[in-house]
Amino acid sequence: MRVNSNDPEKKEVVTRRAAVFGGGFGLLLAGVGARLFQLQVLDHEKYQRLAQENQFNTRIIAPLRGEIVDRFGKILASNRQNFRLLLMPDEAGDIEAALDRIRKFVVIPDDKHAKLLREIKRTQGYAPVEIVNNLGWDDFSKINYELPHLPGAHPEVSETRNYPLGNATAFMIGYVGAVTERDLEAPENENQQLLLRQPGFKVGRDGLERTYEKELRGVAGSMDVQVNAHGRVIEEIEDSIKQPTQGETLGLTIDADLQLAAMKALEGESASAVVIDIETGDILVLASTPAFDPNIFTKGIPTDLWRELNESPYKPLLNKPLGGVYPPGSTFKMITAIAAQRAGVDPSFSVHCNGKFWHGNRFFHCWKKEGHGRVDMKNAIKHSCDVFFYTMGTKLDIDQIAAVASELGLGEMFELGIPGMRNGIVPSRDWKRAHYAGTPENQIWFPGETLSVAIGQGATTATPLQLAVMTARIASGKEVRPRIVRFRGDLELPTPHAPHLDLNEEYLQIARAGMNAVVNEPGGTAVRSAFDNKEWKLAGKTGTAQVYRITDEERRRGLTKGEDLPWSRRDHALFVCFAPYEAPRYACAVVVEHGIGGAKYAGPKAKEIMTAVMTKDPARLKAMTPGALAQNASRAREG
Repeated sequence: MRVNSNDPEKKEVVTRRAAVFGGGFGLLLAGVGARLFQLQVLDHEKYQRLAQENQFNTRIIAPLRGEIVDRFGKILASNRQNFRLLLMPDEAGDIEAALDRIRKFVVIPDDKHAKLLREIKRTQGYAPVEIVNNLGWDDFSKINYELPHLPGAHPEVSETRNYPLGNATAFMIGYVGAVTERDLEAPENENQQLLLRQPGFKVGRDGLERTYEKELRGVAGSMDVQVNAHGRVIEEIEDSIKQPTQGETLGLTIDADLQLAAMKALEGESASAVVIDIETGDILVLASTPAFDPNIFTKGIPTDLWRELNESPYKPLLNKPLGGVYPPGSTFKMITAIAAQRAGVDPSFSVHCNGKFWHGNRFFHCWKKEGHGRVDMKNAIKHSCDVFFYTMGTKLDIDQIAAVASELGLGEMFELGIPGMRNGIVPSRDWKRAHYAGTPENQIWFPGETLSVAIGQGATTATPLQLAVMTARIASGKEVRPRIVRFRGDLELPTPHAPHLDLNEEYLQIARAGMNAVVNEPGGTAVRSAFDNKEWKLAGKTGTAQVYRITDEERRRGLTKGEDLPWSRRDHALFVCFAPYEAPRYACAVVVEHGIGGAKYAGPKAKEIMTAVMTKDPARLKAMTPGALAQNASRAREG
């Protein structure tokens, strides 16, 4: 419809509408102008900062993990090249299809495949996810060749943990493993949080790797990167790089050569061995068999292998030197001999052993059925005569024995930084009251219990480490304290102070003389464990820890020997020793689980280990220092 310009009424209507429209439009422009003024002037700094934050992100550069070395600088834990494959979900398209394509070239087990799908769903699209690591060169090359057909796939060369000695150092070094949700709750700053979220990043899960995680991890570096609206990196800002700092080096007291020798000596057994430098407390050997290879944990241990390790009767996951507790058996008899002398028993006091000892209303039997005849204290140790020590048990209060056992290191926890240590049991009246706190009728200590403790049985238990410390203290008369870490980074740790024990030297000398006779005199229980090199003299003590008591019914059926029992019911075999006898420097403890007898099974293994120790004599060699280690590294870089 057309408007007639000569019609006054209609002209007025148009004018009103134009005025209203013009006024509204003016208000709209005013509002837009005000908003632009606020955005461009008043909020300029705020939105400029937000724009910059959206434009630039910080990328974390993972540090190299610190190395762990033995006393002479030999590598026990280091880093090696790792060929791995990452997937960028936002580039991959159909994730399941992308993984199926990758599985044509590398093995991804079904359980890992399902886990990856869950992880990718939780991850932001532009964040890479590690699909597989520790690829062989052939598989890595194949992936690179097929890359055009694998959308989202990113092959990468990184670093992973490496344990050159494999199972020989598993229990002390431990291993690293994947980051868990619990780990992500702990970091003290944002950079640590970002570091832990790096694809494939590993943290200490056991052993020294776990205890010294903070020191070994190092400090992350960083670099600014320009990203688009989807978070994908467009450009790396080179001049923003802050280099990472490698973790500290951990220097141990362990001698790698002797550790390998001990593992070889114990091969095929469920056993443990500890060797201590008596002068310094340095642990030279901490061996446990069978063991696991910690390298499998850096790759991700298969479920079936984990189950096999957990269910094995030989306990390959148990750190036996620190976490295995055993009745000390006859290795405890030196403690009883020392306690008896302290209580006033003359070491020349003798007992006639006819193979059994009547006490209370029953016989206590000696291990030698026909008896040992008349023996004094030194010869009672030499022949390991139970009747002599039963007699000492009638002359001693249990708390007198407990006091000496504690002074010699039994029941004590030593701060080594390795998880899983146990303290064993030193029986006493206080211990029994605490142990049976809920049943007062069981808290009474009976004299017959003291007789069992006097020969290292009853409730008494100890770890192989404690037995080695006990031997070192008897040999030296000092409060030897074990250690396993010598230095951390540039910090050298002091040798633990070893004051003299509150025990007369004469008491200790009788114990040493008895141990010398065990190995070096005719009739000693471990004469087969004497050194072949006659310039050296080993002093020791055998022990058998009862696991199962053969019943009268079984005896009537002809079952009288430990060898006839199932493996799990056989007695444990123990041997403790020190050398050289005249000037003690090294102490050793060996436990062979279900090895039946200390003389036959544990003694020869201790002899093999101590022969290696005496041959090398590490105490005469200069140990590595942080300064020398740094010089060696500098020369290697320059060369």
